[in-house]
Amino acid sequence: MAKKRMIIAAASVVASTAGAVPPANLELVFVERNGRKQQPIGDMPVRIVDEKGDVVFEGRSEGPRFVAKLPKGKYIVSTRWDAWSFSRPVTIGKERQRVVFAWGAPSAAPVA
Repeated sequence: MAKKRMIIAAASVVASTAGAVPPANLELVFVERNGRKQQPIGDMPVRIVDEKGDVVFEGRSEGPRFVAKLPKGKYIVSTRWDAWSFSRPVTIGKERQRVVFAWGAPSAAPVA
């Protein structure tokens, strides 16, 4: 039987002091951009799929930041907000990966 890869840990970061984030090798950040201002977005759906197509995490990020500790490998991270859906490839290795999902105001096109 093949060993199934699983997420080791995941947490939403609603507020933190001095930018402290729990230990993890993947960080997702969700923001809305309106001109020069950025507004954090919480309550975001998060889906992480490994390179075999297995869903290793599906849930919500309560805060504007979401962190996870994953085994090394390639993943697709997906989220959606309003009418927009985005997926980003991520390779987990030795270094922490940070992915920022940023959208323009609802009347504007999303910022990739």
